Amino acid sequence: AVVADEVQRLAERSSSATKQIETLVRAIQNDTNEAVISMEQTTSEVVRGARLAQDAGVALGEIEGVSRVLAELIESITDAAHQQAESAGQISQIMTVIQQTTSQTTSGTSATAESIGNLAKMASEMRRSVSGFALPSSKKAG
Repeated sequence: AVVADEVQRLAERSSSATKQIETLVRAIQNDTNEAVISMEQTTSEVVRGARLAQDAGVALGEIEGVSRVLAELIESITDAAHQQAESAGQISQIMTVIQQTTSQTTSGTSATAESIGNLAKMASEMRRSVSGFALPSSKKAG
């Protein structure tokens, strides 16, 4: 009877230990499942992060291309502005020459008008001076 009692106590302890082990195994399985789920979520986030980084790289490449084109356009605009400034300077010089020529032409025209006026006076005076003279008539006897 003592041995049977011992065997029964051992069996009860063994059953209790088995239940504790079973509880521990279930807890470990639950923790493992949670860890696996967490790892899967983390992996998914890492993949998503990698895609975002790749997309950012593509966007940066596009930004670089657009920036390069803008720099070329700005350079072209700057060159065109310099050419227009040079043309404006040349036009200003030409306008100065035209103004000087116009001024000289005006002075020349005034001098010519004055000379014509003087010639008209002289012609008038000459007519008066010679008005008293008569030219012999050129009548031929016939």
